Amino acid sequence: MQLFTKKDQVPNDYKTKEELQKLGKIPVGSPIAKLKDKDRFHYLFDLNQSAPIPARHSTQLKPTVDNLAKALFAVNRHAKTSPQPQKLYQLKTSVIEKLIEEGKAEKVGLQQSPNPSKYHQQTSNTLVKIGEYGFHILSTREDLLELPHLGEWSEEFRNPTETFPLRQAVQLLEQYAQPKENHPPTQLKRPVPTPKPNHRRKTYFDPFPKK
Repeated sequence: MQLFTKKDQVPNDYKTKEELQKLGKIPVGSPIAKLKDKDRFHYLFDLNQSAPIPARHSTQLKPTVDNLAKALFAVNRHAKTSPQPQKLYQLKTSVIEKLIEEGKAEKVGLQQSPNPSKYHQQTSNTLVKIGEYGFHILSTREDLLELPHLGEWSEEFRNPTETFPLRQAVQLLEQYAQPKENHPPTQLKRPVPTPKPNHRRKTYFDPFPKK
């Protein structure tokens, strides 16, 4: 990632998030450069790859395969630069697994990871095809035994750049991963309390009842 140490070195098309917001834009994808200002770093985004800020009352997106793939792409790109990417990656994984279960996504094969995680011993990830997009997830034991190995991580396959703002993408993925029930919750009946035995009075069985 390119690093600038002076403001006048930054190209006119490189903007911070704050500068994009003033222009009515939001960044799309990952930052392309950094600006060092004293002891602070500012991430810079390409103005040409930005999108208009969506209206608050915009039409809610439907969870189609194409929309979900675009939302996954947005979440995946932001997770790579997020200081706390765990929640975004968990959301990505849960959505992809659900798409696979529903037959809307396909595991293509294994690819050698360029940056294997220090928390996992495996060095290969599973490539999943969703619409026109491809995503990598951790491989299961079955994946390692059954899927073909496609070699090293290929940069030839590039996802389309069309995507959604992060907030809109997260909302769509959460809606798909955990849909809300339309019917009202079932009202549980209160359990009838069991009467406690009275230990003061004891009843004895008389084997010889009086006639």
